Amino acid sequence: MNNQLIYPTVDLFLYDLGNGLGQSSKKIAQNRQRFWQRIYQDNLSEQKLTQLQAEEGTFSSYIELLGTQRVEYFKHPLDGYYYPVKLGDTYALQIDCAGKENDQDWEQLSTVEQLEQLKEIVLNHTHNLPGEMGQTWLIWGKLANPSQYPETIAKEYYQALTIVPKPKWQRDCKGKGTFQGATIFELEQPDKTPDGFNRNYHIIICLFPYNQTEEQIEKTIGKLYRHFIRLFHYRNKILWVYEQSRQLKDTLKKTYSTIQKIVNFLPQHLASSYINLNQLQQNLADTLSASYQYETRLVSLHTQISTIETNVKNYQSRIQVMAKADANSDLTFLERFGEFAQDKYLNQINTDYQTLNASLKSLDNFIKTIEGIINIEKTKNERTLNKTLAIASVGISTASLAASTLTEQAEGIVKTIPFIPPNQINLWAFCSSFLLSLLIGLIGAAITCNCLNKGNKQGK
Repeated sequence: MNNQLIYPTVDLFLYDLGNGLGQSSKKIAQNRQRFWQRIYQDNLSEQKLTQLQAEEGTFSSYIELLGTQRVEYFKHPLDGYYYPVKLGDTYALQIDCAGKENDQDWEQLSTVEQLEQLKEIVLNHTHNLPGEMGQTWLIWGKLANPSQYPETIAKEYYQALTIVPKPKWQRDCKGKGTFQGATIFELEQPDKTPDGFNRNYHIIICLFPYNQTEEQIEKTIGKLYRHFIRLFHYRNKILWVYEQSRQLKDTLKKTYSTIQKIVNFLPQHLASSYINLNQLQQNLADTLSASYQYETRLVSLHTQISTIETNVKNYQSRIQVMAKADANSDLTFLERFGEFAQDKYLNQINTDYQTLNASLKSLDNFIKTIEGIINIEKTKNERTLNKTLAIASVGISTASLAASTLTEQAEGIVKTIPFIPPNQINLWAFCSSFLLSLLIGLIGAAITCNCLNKGNKQGK
């Protein structure tokens, strides 16, 4: 088991969202602090954070966030480093460890034991902060003798390291290829937890042949690092966005379900002899609020289609760039994911968007129907009110006019009645004029009501 690999090395590539669409400046600052916390822990002062933020102030799609320093090395004797970069809106971090310097005990360990310790060292240096958008492991080294078979070695280390739960080579291995003499294996366990996070397990094992020199390997692994940090970014972002789209789809369906419950009450309103205008207005307000949320989330879902399309193209383009660097390479195994993302993820989200977008038409029709009913009821109420006011106005005007005319005459008429005592003449005069004027007012109101009703019938 000893010396099965020369230069065994473990790398972990982690990806975090830096500045998402629509995020507040406070949230962006929290994203930044979380990313750097992984590297500096308690030594991350406000002054240090401000200096690090200044490195992001360019429009480049690839920014080395430590400037000319490039990497932050681990403490001695660990032979490892952090390499942070900004890729568009994403923070990317490579955590690398190749062992312990000048440590005799380390040299006596078998390759499996070394890789197990390297894995733990790398995990400890994440400080329990996994990549929010996803992460990819890279395990590489040089075969110790020409008789070794790369797949046998890769299989043995994959099973022993248990990076994934219950590793199984035949199930998890998605393919193998070559790049500048190295044999590369890709392994994956898909995310089975639909919680909006990319928990996909992705491992690359790269084994260099025995006859390659240290200089050749350093040159090749340097190229692979530059390609992989971008390639893994596109891959993990596609998976993360797809996970987000599943959450968004569920939320849209729940929102529409809430709207549908309101829609189902509409026939009851229409069938009722009395339409509750206040209830209809509340239904309209609730529907408009839910509709706004629905449309906003639907726009976000459409944006995710564009995001996946862009990253699929970038992923495929990066493989082409890698292939041009080595005409004899075989990177077909990497192309599989791009094709899968195109066929499954993009098609699925497009289908979801078309289905959910079609629901907007019925939603718009419902809103217009409620608005129409409310306007009709308001018009009816206004006509009834105007009619009542007109009738009351005529009645009051007629009664007032009659009262002013009868008041003077009533006193003279009452005086001619012999049984009315002189001290009650004024009272009797007032009561008689009031009753007569009221009667005349009611007659006037009734005539007005009759005329208005005839006018309405002729208008219809």
